[in-house]
Amino acid sequence: MPRPIEADVHSAFMEFRNAADEKCMSVQCLFCHQVRAKNTTRQKQHLAQCTQYLAQHPEAAAAIKSSLEQHAQGHDGSAAHVSGGHGGVVSHGPGGHGHSHGHGPGQDTGGNNANLNAGSQMPNQHSATAHAGATSVYPEPTSLDPHQHTNLGFTPNARINGTSTPHGTGTPIPQHIRPMSGASSAPPAKRQKTKQTNPNLPEIPLAEVHAAFVEFQAKEGDKCLSAKCIYCNQVRAKNTSRQREHLLQCPGYQATMKDRIPANNLLHHFDDDDVAASLALPTPTLELDFRMSIRVKPKINIGNGTYGRQSWISCIGGQWAGRWGKGNVLANGQDTQTSFKETETKIDARYLIQTNDDHPALIICKVEGWWVGEKEIMERLQDPVAADNVAANRYKLRVTLKLETGDERYEELNSGVWVGSGCRRGAEIVYDAYRVN
Repeated sequence: MPRPIEADVHSAFMEFRNAADEKCMSVQCLFCHQVRAKNTTRQKQHLAQCTQYLAQHPEAAAAIKSSLEQHAQGHDGSAAHVSGGHGGVVSHGPGGHGHSHGHGPGQDTGGNNANLNAGSQMPNQHSATAHAGATSVYPEPTSLDPHQHTNLGFTPNARINGTSTPHGTGTPIPQHIRPMSGASSAPPAKRQKTKQTNPNLPEIPLAEVHAAFVEFQAKEGDKCLSAKCIYCNQVRAKNTSRQREHLLQCPGYQATMKDRIPANNLLHHFDDDDVAASLALPTPTLELDFRMSIRVKPKINIGNGTYGRQSWISCIGGQWAGRWGKGNVLANGQDTQTSFKETETKIDARYLIQTNDDHPALIICKVEGWWVGEKEIMERLQDPVAADNVAANRYKLRVTLKLETGDERYEELNSGVWVGSGCRRGAEIVYDAYRVN
């Protein structure tokens, strides 16, 4: 079998280590990108059947062709010692080189009867061996085809070939060169290594994968680039998928990813070895969903209660409009307010809204929150006339909203969550409701 010199074998593969704690090195063919364990003999065998390598190295292809021709001539020479299809026998008896070229059964060309008789008395196992030798000759290709795997005495790799027969010949590989494992002739399946990744970390964007590696050319003349991880300095062949998998296992990169989790940047956070410190949770977003305007009656003071001074504000109507419809706010809604000190007021309101459909749907709207501001501002807001002159950013009216309905057309509202911002305008309260996504 033609064997490339050691320098050619090493230059055709990129060496790297799959994991920091692995003792064995791996190699990747620079021509077909196949990855295997580092083994010079196996690497030579791989190059002898790598079509990309043979196409780019004609001198290696010529050496393989020469080896094939010599191998074929050796089979032709051995075939001259077995019987022909027409009964002719070649003998090498003493005193002559008489050749019989098959003149039919029982015919001879003189001086060879003794040899024929001796041949007829050979042990059965010898004749069986000669017959087996004549029928087990493996057909050799007469020309080098880069798409065919050649019989060079090594075991073809079924994982590379994808078949157990030479391409285009339809002839099975002989059993004497095919490895046997029990009753099966297929090579043993390669055990796949389980990659230890952290499923809690988010998917790595493509731009970040490229930014985590420095690309360079390992040797002058190499067509394939190598990549070096900037976090652990591991070198590997450039491959975006493999680089992303590496980052998910790279301790240095994972530590950086943990720092990007917002919860780990709080003044107080979980310990590094706690699973909660590695969880990257989705960040909710807000989307303006609807606006509701409520007309109210003057406030009725109830007096001091267990938790503060209470007031009732009744609804006399209103309207709403948003992304999923519009309609009216029905009368008789109720807002119960509890004031703490003179700067904080708790909001707890219930309203009934109606859609403008041909068959209107009724939806309960629950509003809870806080109304907070300076004492002077809060006093002015109690006066319907003075409230029009107070800007909404001078105080905070922040609420959460919950919608409930038994109408199947709007049943998805039952599982929604909204947060809102409000303001007071005379005898009217306006809320903007943002759906939490």
